[in-house]
Amino acid sequence: MAEMEILGAKISDYDMVETVCSAAAMIDVGRAAAAAAGGAEGEPVAHQIVTLNAEILYKAQTDPKLLEVINQAELVTPDGSGIVMAAQKLCNRQIERVTGIDLMLELCRQSAACGWQIYLLGAKPGVAEAAAQNLHSQYGANICGWHDGYFGEDEQAWIIGEINEKKPDILFVGLGAPRQEFWISENRSRLRVPLLIGVGGCFDVISGNLKRAPLLFQRLGLEWLWRLLKEPWRFGRMLALPKFVLLVNQEQRAKRRLAAANQPQPGVRLQQNAGQNGKKEKKLPQ
Repeated sequence: MAEMEILGAKISDYDMVETVCSAAAMIDVGRAAAAAAGGAEGEPVAHQIVTLNAEILYKAQTDPKLLEVINQAELVTPDGSGIVMAAQKLCNRQIERVTGIDLMLELCRQSAACGWQIYLLGAKPGVAEAAAQNLHSQYGANICGWHDGYFGEDEQAWIIGEINEKKPDILFVGLGAPRQEFWISENRSRLRVPLLIGVGGCFDVISGNLKRAPLLFQRLGLEWLWRLLKEPWRFGRMLALPKFVLLVNQEQRAKRRLAAANQPQPGVRLQQNAGQNGKKEKKLPQ
């Protein structure tokens, strides 16, 4: 895998097909580790995928713990046009956007053929269940369980126990970013699940409670604008987007200045050439 480093975060340049193949490999490795451990503590089973957008990466600039969680994940996908833009400006790379909801739907689509079991954790009561029903009816996904995201610390051990008892291959966590990333990171050692992915508000869209942006908005990278129009309360959070663009532009200018400073000055090159050309030819004594 070729990684890019953008504002301190290591991000994959995989497209959707490559990302799904990588996820499938993680599931195979996790299954093998679980079988070898036989339910006991042993080789780590869980792998984490972070679907990273500009808002969360901007937040990570002032939250070292969040940046650490991002970089500890086995795979970080470019979720959002802001990350794609930053890759082009800072790394000179043209990459494909791999969003959380598109990755989730593709993995659910593949689950029947691959025999993967899926558990949904998050959202309001009833939403995960509705999403599970739609995923099964529309994609044939094997949903082995679900639970809403409204639970306290005293219930967490029971929830983790239930998830492990169901033995899913993929756990989709919809607790909102970055809470879901922290939750996965803190509990991955206790979860006997090969693949853990934070998917934000995807359950609301899949359940039908929230309409996804039209295809035109998706292709133009303007899903954030559609969500803002539908959910004006997000305005404060969306202010991170222009700040992210400004930060990327600052980083781009800094990289250009550094590159220019490392280039030999024209005058220096001329002097070096003149010195070389002005050397007297040495002759053997007659």
